[in-house]
Amino acid sequence: MKRMIRLIALLIVIAMTAFIVASCGSSEQPAGSEPGGNHEAATEGSGNHDVETVEKFSVTFANTSLANAMIEKGKTLSKPADPSKSGCIFGGWYTDPNFQTEAQFPITVNSDITIYAQFYDYQEAFREARNNTIGDSVPGFEYDYTLNVDVKYSSLDLPGRTSGSAQYSQTGEVGFYDSHTNSGVLFYDGSKYQIRRGTTLQKISLDKNDSLNSYSVEEVDANFKYDTSSFAKAVFEYDDEQLMSITPTNKKDEYKLKTTMNVSTAIAILGNNVNDPLVVMAIGELPETSVDTGMYVTFSGGKIASYRYEMNIDVSTIQLSLVYTLTFTSSGTAMTIVPRTFTGIALTPQEVSNETNAAAAVVNEFKGKTQSGYDFVVKTGVDFGVANAEINSTFKGSAYRKVDAASVYFHNDIEIDSDYKNANMYKDAGIEDIHIKETRLANGEVHLIEKKLLTDKTQQVTNFVPSDKTSYFLFDVLSHTGTYTFAEKTTKDGITSYSFGLSNAGVAELFNWMNDSLNLDPFSRASAKALVYGSFVESSVLVNTGKLVINIKSGKLDSIQIVVEGDVTTSFAGSRDFTTADKAQIKLDYTLTPNEAGDSFVPYETVKAAK
Repeated sequence: MKRMIRLIALLIVIAMTAFIVASCGSSEQPAGSEPGGNHEAATEGSGNHDVETVEKFSVTFANTSLANAMIEKGKTLSKPADPSKSGCIFGGWYTDPNFQTEAQFPITVNSDITIYAQFYDYQEAFREARNNTIGDSVPGFEYDYTLNVDVKYSSLDLPGRTSGSAQYSQTGEVGFYDSHTNSGVLFYDGSKYQIRRGTTLQKISLDKNDSLNSYSVEEVDANFKYDTSSFAKAVFEYDDEQLMSITPTNKKDEYKLKTTMNVSTAIAILGNNVNDPLVVMAIGELPETSVDTGMYVTFSGGKIASYRYEMNIDVSTIQLSLVYTLTFTSSGTAMTIVPRTFTGIALTPQEVSNETNAAAAVVNEFKGKTQSGYDFVVKTGVDFGVANAEINSTFKGSAYRKVDAASVYFHNDIEIDSDYKNANMYKDAGIEDIHIKETRLANGEVHLIEKKLLTDKTQQVTNFVPSDKTSYFLFDVLSHTGTYTFAEKTTKDGITSYSFGLSNAGVAELFNWMNDSLNLDPFSRASAKALVYGSFVESSVLVNTGKLVINIKSGKLDSIQIVVEGDVTTSFAGSRDFTTADKAQIKLDYTLTPNEAGDSFVPYETVKAAK
């Protein structure tokens, strides 16, 4: 019996031992799961069946609510999703708590690491993003921009569109290049360019036919990097004191800026673009509470992605919608800027002088002919605003002359049609539309002949003093257009054209000559002296378009043309509505074309024949 008991006990011990051995084998942990596991790999055939554990390290995301991560040794950590913090903008990941070294992802993990999330308040974020996008340490950037304006003023719809791009680079000859195209009645049709080489900024304007319209040069700072006339001053120019606040909008990553820019400043910027100073004046006269403005910026990757300026007006007299949008297409890369080239354009004073002399030689050759004639059409315009009627005049006709020894015999046939007889100008003062002839007879007498349907009136000019004003009526424009800002020579369809840019001073001189030459009252019937451009302030002349064109065919003068558009301050003494000097738009269209009839002209013997 005792033997049987010992046998059963022995079997129980053996069974328990087998159970225990089996349990240890199944309790081996997965490789790498044991803290600090530093296991050597088992050698094949050694009888050691341990599996190598995988070492892991912790990654701590400081300054955030993100949970720590465990990363296998040698594996990489990708850039985490941007964390958020109330009232702040995420500024990036750094490897140190002082935010000196930016983390470069992916990071290979070989030890426990901590990466630090940087946050800015909204104003700090804007300043930092601006510095990262266009700051002094940024070697280059590019941006596109558009300006869309729609105005309804006195039942008129006036649109304006601009589309452009700009480049800045610290590398290469050209440091800044801006080009944009304008369209719509509010803007000057055509394209404009700004090119900075060193400290010299060239400003070039082409008309809608891609012909040179204006050219100027100014000295700027070597760091000039954006269009100073743009609505984006808040991005490029404003310092901390001018940036008052920045708050998030309901759009993702968009923030509204509040700056010290007031409505007056915005109107001034608008005036740099809009081809209607009267619209600008009308807006400027509104109280600031009538003008709603807003500036908005978006961020991406710690840089400015886009900027938008909006202006809206909705009052009884005017409705305006303006949106300026700027989008950065690159930042941080220095590039070699290649601007557009302009062939056939003379820009230096010596080059302009050479082209002037070449054109003047052909004009003077025509003027020196013994017998000559030409047709002319001259249109003038002064516009004080949509609320007032535009004041226009048209002088058209022909002029003939014969040079005999020291005398010039002439016969000028002139039709005058003007608004100066209207109620807001000189109604009932004696100004009227008229068809006249100025003629110097073969005997030397000078007569004015008023052509009427039934009865002609004649008046002899006593004490006549010969001058180009009558001898070469409206011809001698080269002597009254000042020094030209540029010259452009082109040839098309057998005609060589010399185009010359008119300066502000040159246009002032031209308008004085027009006031003297275009006589609205040749018989001196009016009670007040009427001038086509009024008593304008010479220093106020601002040319938007100013060009003199001399066309030559087969070496001979083919035509002379002048186009001027701009602004001026003027008044009309003795008029009804415009005796006080005020700002107005001015226009001049001048065309003079030689005719063959003048080649056989001889002075008339009698007044009857001259009629």
